[in-house]
Amino acid sequence: MRRTISVAAAVTIAAGLTVATPAAATATAEGVTARSADVHKKSRACSRPKGKKFNISWKDGVSSTTFYFNNHCRQTQRIRVWYASSGMKCRAITVRPGIKGSKKLHRIYYHNLMKVDFGKCPYWP
Repeated sequence: MRRTISVAAAVTIAAGLTVATPAAATATAEGVTARSADVHKKSRACSRPKGKKFNISWKDGVSSTTFYFNNHCRQTQRIRVWYASSGMKCRAITVRPGIKGSKKLHRIYYHNLMKVDFGKCPYWP
């Protein structure tokens, strides 16, 4: 008697999981779409050559943030990253002319990333 009930319960549970699987897949796909919209982009016009740009993009991570860049300019460009870590701090990424690449900054993530702009970090005493 116990085996019959156990087998029937197992079949019912398996059928319930099969029905629930498409809904779980839809929820997962929607979550991925919502998270991929968190990509931030900025660009800056070059002084030489005219009409070209310095482009950056980044996505806030859980334990780090990766910055992607493409420098079409003839001069060195800098990405300035402001973050909170026992006070406000600044970290700069220097990109040489004509370089396309990425830089991963560890311990700078969605919770403490404050601002991203262009230029050198200030010197604090």
